[in-house]
Amino acid sequence: MTLGYVSEIFSSFQGEGMFAGRRHVFLRMAGCNLRCGYCDTPDSLERTATCAVYGPDGAERSIRNPLGVEDVSSLLEPFLTVPGVHALALTGGEPLVQAGFLAELLRAHRPAVPVLLETNGSYPRRLPTLLAYVDIVSMDVKLPSNSGEPAMWDEHGAFLRLSRGKTVYVKVPVDEATRDEEVREAAKLVAAADSSIVFFLQPILSKQAEMQVSAQRLERFYDLASGYLGDVRVMPQAHRALGVR
Repeated sequence: MTLGYVSEIFSSFQGEGMFAGRRHVFLRMAGCNLRCGYCDTPDSLERTATCAVYGPDGAERSIRNPLGVEDVSSLLEPFLTVPGVHALALTGGEPLVQAGFLAELLRAHRPAVPVLLETNGSYPRRLPTLLAYVDIVSMDVKLPSNSGEPAMWDEHGAFLRLSRGKTVYVKVPVDEATRDEEVREAAKLVAAADSSIVFFLQPILSKQAEMQVSAQRLERFYDLASGYLGDVRVMPQAHRALGVR
């Protein structure tokens, strides 16, 4: 039996991308292969001895890791039966670090709602393990100037090509130091995979939820991306503004 390391389970409003404002159930997996400078979930970067479950009634429980498929399914069930749930969001960390566990979970217990994969897009070779059980792919493009990670253009491009046939959108975190050529390259690689993909420019926020990019730079990035794509949008993290998890 495959075991998984979970960071958090909770329900909240989706704060990013195409389905912002919809109620999602979040299965946040522990462990990530990257260390982005703007990461807003640092507690999920490493596997820990316990995970937190924030119940629909607001109560918090601490559950010991690792967990089996049946354990996670039982923990998710009360959340998925609440009215108005739009999707189950697999997030992290990086959920594809534990692609095998998630595939086993969804193969045994496919939810009645769509499954959304929130990913850094760096593991195209692991994506096929899980892709059959995923309805929506939300992929970040990691820009070297603000993530602090090496460029991953080839990995991102391959990831998007593999995701064809799913509902796909891309988020690109940007700040004042983001370089024009990086935004242009990101838009070009998305257009090469599928020019209909919705492209979100996501302003990076400080720990105090303050914008780290000016309106002028956002206008510039929008114009650059719109030269290659038909649906470019600027959207900050809504859950940070709302003060919810």
